[in-house]
Amino acid sequence: MATKPVVIGLVGMPASGKTVVAEHLAKKPGAFRIHLGDFIWDWLKRRGVKPSEEAGLMASLYLWAEYGDIPIAQWAINEVKKAKGKKLIILDSLRTVEEARIFQVKFGNNFHIIAVLASPAARLKREQSRARFGLINKLTFRMRDREELRLGVGDLIASSNHYIDGNQSIASVKKQTDAILKHLR
Repeated sequence: MATKPVVIGLVGMPASGKTVVAEHLAKKPGAFRIHLGDFIWDWLKRRGVKPSEEAGLMASLYLWAEYGDIPIAQWAINEVKKAKGKKLIILDSLRTVEEARIFQVKFGNNFHIIAVLASPAARLKREQSRARFGLINKLTFRMRDREELRLGVGDLIASSNHYIDGNQSIASVKKQTDAILKHLR
């Protein structure tokens, strides 16, 4: 009988370092990464909406208010089914406690939440340097943080099983990630 994969849900505020952790884990043998934000971007694309920070946030809020956490969670579970034979599943960018509960029910003791933490100053600096959808000012950054917290990211961070200090160097973040993974396996 095949062993069930370890399923890791990553949570953190924007620009906390989740992508560094997810990409590092995805390079491990037998790993499969699912970015939950892809559900939102695909949903917008099907409706002909140009991707932007605001459109992504508004779509997230609309879907959450209208349908709850089930559509994104079910989409992710369907994506996991495509990962047959994989030993490590990374669910990148969880947002709510309810979403995590759905995964906990589905994957049981094989599901673990890792929170990546970084200070607002460090995160703002990262956001400004990457300028994914153009420059971001401090007010926009704080407003987006507030909306993320309203969705429940803070509660999910507080209920995480493991924590990574995203204020550290990339090498340190990877080292912390490896230590957690070793513990989980």
